[in-house]
Amino acid sequence: MNAFVFDVDGTLLNTEKMYMLSLQHTLKENGFDLTYDDVYRSFGLPSYEALQFLEIPNPEKIQKEWQSHYHDFWDEVDVFPGIQEVLAKLAESHSVGLVTSNTAEEYADHANAFSIDQYFDAFVFAGQTPRMKPFADPIEKAMTDLEVEPNETIYIGDSVHDMQAAHNANAKFGLAGWGTKERDLFEHADYIFEVPADIMKLA
Repeated sequence: MNAFVFDVDGTLLNTEKMYMLSLQHTLKENGFDLTYDDVYRSFGLPSYEALQFLEIPNPEKIQKEWQSHYHDFWDEVDVFPGIQEVLAKLAESHSVGLVTSNTAEEYADHANAFSIDQYFDAFVFAGQTPRMKPFADPIEKAMTDLEVEPNETIYIGDSVHDMQAAHNANAKFGLAGWGTKERDLFEHADYIFEVPADIMKLA
């Protein structure tokens, strides 16, 4: 593979608890007493779509409240072990991109503390393409920006939407096995990486 494109949440950064605990807290403040497992079903979706998926009324209002609580749970976020080393090695000789359902502002809030921007040649954030994952648009934009072809590109993520987006763009998909609990949903993954270092087998 010549190009390695990464999702963020659940792939590079372990943000699950930050998002889900802040969502659970926000919903409880608004009279919705959902369990952690209930809100986890929306993990990986853009925040507005997650609220729609959970059938929460007034999603625009709730979205702003939810985002305002992210930092209350900031200490729950970290880079997955081994990610920094893999990104550093890939950046030496390959094209490396990032495609996320976060807005640029959301990404900056979470990722700046971990100094991972230096490894990426292209960034695609929510709102920069006509359609978001699971459509091909953001992966296609990343490939255009990196000047690579689908047959030399792999997108690495942890959700079904990530897999669908990669395949819709005719790229390969690699499952970030360290970031997902639902293995049975990924029978069509091209690769399953148990730990980040496994990615280097394709480099």
